[in-house]
Amino acid sequence: MRARPVAVLVAAGLALAGCSSDDAPSEATSEAESAAANVGWSPCDDLTAATVGRLVGARVAERTGSVTEPRCTFVPKRDGGAAYDISYLWFAGGLDEALDAMGAAGAQLEPVDVDGADAARMVVRTQRSGMLVTGFVQTEGLVQSVNAVQVKPYDEDAVVAGARALMAELADGAPSSPSG
Repeated sequence: MRARPVAVLVAAGLALAGCSSDDAPSEATSEAESAAANVGWSPCDDLTAATVGRLVGARVAERTGSVTEPRCTFVPKRDGGAAYDISYLWFAGGLDEALDAMGAAGAQLEPVDVDGADAARMVVRTQRSGMLVTGFVQTEGLVQSVNAVQVKPYDEDAVVAGARALMAELADGAPSSPSG
């Protein structure tokens, strides 16, 4: 039964997407894709595989999707490593209001301190087969999410620390308006 609300949280994180897709990713540059998709800014504009790798403590490759279906995903370069997907939504109501409106699913998220954020919440779920971390960070009217997943054997402390470090990086680099 617990898996269903977590699935709702993951779906909510992906629904906040200006940047997620199920199609095979391409290696196009993020800034070019933002411009081509007529989007002034994307979280991937300021993130690189090297930066994310440093933050999460493991080598990753960036997957940006396509011009018509952009994404912001960092996949492990080694088998069994954690993958991180980032999405965003401009929302004037605030993170707490949005998650409170989700009812029981939103209530699973615990407040966390993230430098530079107006609000941040996170949930960690583990199962025998793997683990999932979903975190939301708000700065002004921007809500960004980080979804991290790793299959067994997973390193819960490392994945949680990596997700929190990404949330802090997103808060630090957040623009004050959609135009960047």
